[in-house]
Amino acid sequence: MIQKKTTFLVISIVVIAVLAGAGGFFAAERLYQADPSAQPAQPNAAPETPQKEAAHEDPGHEEKGHDHEAEVSDLDRPVDEMWGANCEHGILQHQCDECRYEIGTVKLDPTLIGGNGLVRTGVPEKRQEHQEERSLPGEVQLDDTRTVRVASPVTGLITRRFITPGSKIEAGSPLFEIDSPEVAEAKGTYLKAVAGLGLAAKSAEREARLFAQKIAAEVEVQQAQAQRTEAETEVATARGRLLRLGLTKSDIESISTKNGAALNGVVVIRASKAGTVIEGNAASGERAEAGKELLTLSDLDTVWVMADLKEADLTVVTDASGKEAKIDAMGRSFNGRLDTVAGRMSETTRTAKARFSVDNSEGLLKPGMFVSVRLLLPAKGETLVVPKVAVLADAGRTFVFTHKEGDYWIRRPVTLGSRFDGMVEIASGITAEQRIITDGSFLLKSDVLRSKMGAGCAD
Repeated sequence: MIQKKTTFLVISIVVIAVLAGAGGFFAAERLYQADPSAQPAQPNAAPETPQKEAAHEDPGHEEKGHDHEAEVSDLDRPVDEMWGANCEHGILQHQCDECRYEIGTVKLDPTLIGGNGLVRTGVPEKRQEHQEERSLPGEVQLDDTRTVRVASPVTGLITRRFITPGSKIEAGSPLFEIDSPEVAEAKGTYLKAVAGLGLAAKSAEREARLFAQKIAAEVEVQQAQAQRTEAETEVATARGRLLRLGLTKSDIESISTKNGAALNGVVVIRASKAGTVIEGNAASGERAEAGKELLTLSDLDTVWVMADLKEADLTVVTDASGKEAKIDAMGRSFNGRLDTVAGRMSETTRTAKARFSVDNSEGLLKPGMFVSVRLLLPAKGETLVVPKVAVLADAGRTFVFTHKEGDYWIRRPVTLGSRFDGMVEIASGITAEQRIITDGSFLLKSDVLRSKMGAGCAD
């Protein structure tokens, strides 16, 4: 019984749901027929966009619209191309009062030029290229070709010193005295060799006389002569050793068994060339080792200046090899000459060394002094120069205003050279025949910059 009631209830709910859905469908159909405007748009009919509506209001705007995105600079465009271009207003752009500034062009009232006007014009001046200077930091050093580092030839005790740092000496001047056992031994060896030579010479003479009297055999004469030759060799060897140990020829000639003082081990070390004693470690009582440097002797009439070159200066300075330079120090200027440029860069400073020979006959420049080097680069020939005020800059580019035609002036890029006496060299960009604005060009520049500041066709 309960199961039948449940089945009846489910069927009733289903019937009610079907009737409710059918009623909603007929109601919506009547509403659709009563309001045709509610019909959906045809698939092929695209709604008009705001852009198209705007186009209806301003026909041809896209064709006349001005592109304000990044463009090629007027400094990089050919003049003839810009002179024939039309602007958005349908006229030549350089004739348009609102758009000519975008191609770097200015229309200048003739009353502003010359006389009492604010602007001056002219043509570039031809001049012999100005000799360029490069200033480099440098340090005074000894000329290695004029410098001697004196070392002790023997091991021994320094008994006397004859010089002090800064002393100027001549070639052959005594520097210091050393007492060395090696020298004493060498002197003894020399005397022994001299005595042997004397004996060998007498023996050879006796054998020669005996042979002449047919008392001695020829072979005995030959043996005596060979012994004399051997003795001469020993003397020469002993003599050479004494010279290498620092003795002079006169010192060697004074050695004698009769002169006991001459048989000691004392040797005087002398200067091999004239110069100035730079520094010395030869103090009395110190022990000297063979080969140990005791002092530095240099001719300071000429010194070297080592200057640091940056990579950007290498090419220019290398081309000036052998050319004149000025060395500034102590409020004075010294004459110098570029000798050479090092073949490699320093890994720490990223610079290369340039060596200058400098005349120091007055002895004012001292090793270790810091100086300023002015390298005079040779002029390369005729060049164009203009007043510095004629050259302007914009966004890292340099330019001048040149005359195009009539009242029109247009800016053109230039590459600059050296600057001097209120003038600047023009390496490239204009010719000697072109008329330019030589003074007052800043007034024209302010007009050109209107386009960058939102003026021109954007007004």
